[in-house]
Amino acid sequence: MRLPRLPVVLAAGVVLLTSMPTARAAAAEPSFVMPSPYVIAIDPGHGGSPTSDPTQLWDPGVVVGTVMEKDITLDLAFRLRALLVKERVKVVLTRTTDEYVEISERWNRVHASAARLFVSLHVNAFNGDPAIDGATVFYPKPDSLSFAQAIDAGLAQTLRGYQVPDDGVAAKPELWVRSDIPTATVEPGYLTNPREAALLSQAAFRDAIAMGVFQGMLAADPQIEQVRQQIVRAEAAAAAQHRAELASGADAAGTATATRWGLILGGIVVLWVVMRIAIRRQMSPSQLPQYRRRSYRRRRAVSRRS
Repeated sequence: MRLPRLPVVLAAGVVLLTSMPTARAAAAEPSFVMPSPYVIAIDPGHGGSPTSDPTQLWDPGVVVGTVMEKDITLDLAFRLRALLVKERVKVVLTRTTDEYVEISERWNRVHASAARLFVSLHVNAFNGDPAIDGATVFYPKPDSLSFAQAIDAGLAQTLRGYQVPDDGVAAKPELWVRSDIPTATVEPGYLTNPREAALLSQAAFRDAIAMGVFQGMLAADPQIEQVRQQIVRAEAAAAAQHRAELASGADAAGTATATRWGLILGGIVVLWVVMRIAIRRQMSPSQLPQYRRRSYRRRRAVSRRS
């Protein structure tokens, strides 16, 4: 039985329709620009432990009993970093483990980070008089004075409840001589003072120190908060766009699926109708050609008389 060409074409069309992938909504161009984060560098002072290698340098800082300055400064750096990260600040630490790092290398890491503010964390000591106490902030150059004052004001606020005297700010030009950004060295208490040594062992007091430095940084440069707000708005816009794209993609996929199945069913119906017509035509009996019957007139035989 020879089928017509049209049904074959329709059948091929149905196969193609069933193999079409689900349409996807085209992704819209981003309607937001994610700003670059504000960068701050933190230096946990001192670091390193003695090893079997005599050439390996180490620097514990102030040591009172089993308490070492290097451990306190690293813990303070982690607490301060946590506060800054919540503010959407990118934080760079000159060390994150108990390692010895040369002063020049510390500054190289700060400089390479493109930080806009730099704080070095320490605790103070005074040999000979354990009554000496108080918090001090040092700055290396005049252009860092306002930054040091902002840090000192923040510490004075958060440490007031602990009755730690505020010794203010002081210039110390031998510190961070290569500094070209606002820089401050924070000495929030004396490890040689029994009362302040006891406070420095408390998590709440360390949190207060970190909060004071944090608030001082915010006061020193309003750009920190402004950048945070920009990032938050950009993140909200990104989330909204992502939700919209998901909803649009789901709608487009549903529409494409419905359209595809509509075309498939329509094609099947058309194919069925055409096939029925074709089969009926081929199964109908052949009609023989009609012949016209010729009439013949019989001639009478006439006898001839001879």
